[in-house]
Amino acid sequence: MITPGLLYLTGALILFFTHNDKIKYLISFLITAGALIVTFYLIPGYSLQLDFLGYTLNPFKVDSINKLTGLIFAVGGLASIVYSINICSRSILSLIFVFIGSAMTAIFSGDLFTLYIFWELMTISSSFIIALSSHSTKNTGYYYFLMHLAGGLSLLWGIFLQYSATGNLSLNNIEAGIPFFIIAVGIKLAFVGFHTWLPLAYSKAPFYVTVVLSIFTTKVGVYVMCRLLPGINILAYAGLISALFGIVMAFRQNQVLKLLCYSIIIQVGYMIIGISIGTAMGISGAIFHLVNHILYKTVLFMAVGVVIYITGKDSFENLGVMGRKLPVTSIATLVAFMGIAGVPFFNGYMSKTIIKEAVQEPLLTFGLFLMSLGTSLMFLKFIYYAFFKNNNIKIDKKTPISMKLALGILTVIMILIGINPFLLENLTNIQVDINYFDIKHMLSGIQPFLWSIPIFILLKKYVVKKYERHLSYDIYPSMAKIFVTIGYNLSSYHDGELNKYLSWAITTLIILLLMLML
Repeated sequence: MITPGLLYLTGALILFFTHNDKIKYLISFLITAGALIVTFYLIPGYSLQLDFLGYTLNPFKVDSINKLTGLIFAVGGLASIVYSINICSRSILSLIFVFIGSAMTAIFSGDLFTLYIFWELMTISSSFIIALSSHSTKNTGYYYFLMHLAGGLSLLWGIFLQYSATGNLSLNNIEAGIPFFIIAVGIKLAFVGFHTWLPLAYSKAPFYVTVVLSIFTTKVGVYVMCRLLPGINILAYAGLISALFGIVMAFRQNQVLKLLCYSIIIQVGYMIIGISIGTAMGISGAIFHLVNHILYKTVLFMAVGVVIYITGKDSFENLGVMGRKLPVTSIATLVAFMGIAGVPFFNGYMSKTIIKEAVQEPLLTFGLFLMSLGTSLMFLKFIYYAFFKNNNIKIDKKTPISMKLALGILTVIMILIGINPFLLENLTNIQVDINYFDIKHMLSGIQPFLWSIPIFILLKKYVVKKYERHLSYDIYPSMAKIFVTIGYNLSSYHDGELNKYLSWAITTLIILLLMLML
């Protein structure tokens, strides 16, 4: 057995030297389909060990959780490549393959060393994808790189502390460096306070790049949190705060892509809560929700991408072309909307039900209700513009067959999971003792959606309002300016005068001596 990520990494190298479009299409399909097949036939329990510089590493390890994660990554990879193949340049496509391969190798890693290598390779490849995909995204790619570099350094420092304390590099039983692991995962998850890179990068990058990034970046963070930081109860409340923050920010967006970006933060909040509970049911619900979230959020990003492709603009007003001229996109969007709202018989209902069942704290239970209500209200705004607001936009382009095919693949999978939620359990042998279609659970699932409809009608003028002022203050550029200013001022003292250098040295020695005396 081989890690599926190796196929993508090999494919990236081949694509880089391929100039014929037909060969490019063929290689892309063979690699993505092959990775899906290889992942499907992986056997949980398999582990590869090797000795490297005196360390015992597990570069490839399979269990039920990472097999399911790998399967949805492989499906997402296949769909995203099919979606973007006609509009993506050869160099960007090669980088996308590196990015996907790194993500898949990271989730099948069995040690912290391998995880760190491919965690960083994800950062490097995705930063180049953003920076090189258009002339206007170079600074965005640099910002994205610096944020994720900070997360990578935190992960590395956590690994050092863990190895110093325990003498092993296993992914399980983290005993030291937990704050640094939390920071690393928090940045990857776009946790509130570390979230600024997500709406910036995803809204400015080309839509087909955003589709790929949305599938893998935050989801690798969720998976790593599941491995390294389960059962830290306080993080459940932090996840709730992050999700509620995402709801407030989403309502104030005038760009559809930014609304979807903040929606990611909300849905990741569900996963944080499930993992932080620490029970088998909570963790299973979080992983199942990761799968469902990739499905419906990717469809929504793809649907908005279709609108941008044929109209050239990312605005709510342009969503009106869906209901009148884009039937395939419209159907996929409605299925994804019902899924993200957690309506029974749609895929999001299954994983949200598990997480709700796992939660025992009344405050968290109420928080989950608010999260579901806010999500439904947000996407009623989306649906209102797409299907009910008058729009006379003329379109000159047709939706490529490849885009329709990608949307169709994911929509069919969503419908299958919604009708038969035991499908995911059977794929992984992760059994959750819940009767999904009893009255209690179905009422719990549909209530937030039903409440959202009259609330939306009553508050429509506020929900669909075009805001002139955005709550999007970013502290990090301000911090960077302070550091640059301090550094510039300090550098002015380094003018070659010996007296100044002696003064610096003596002052430093006095401070160190005083610290030792204390």
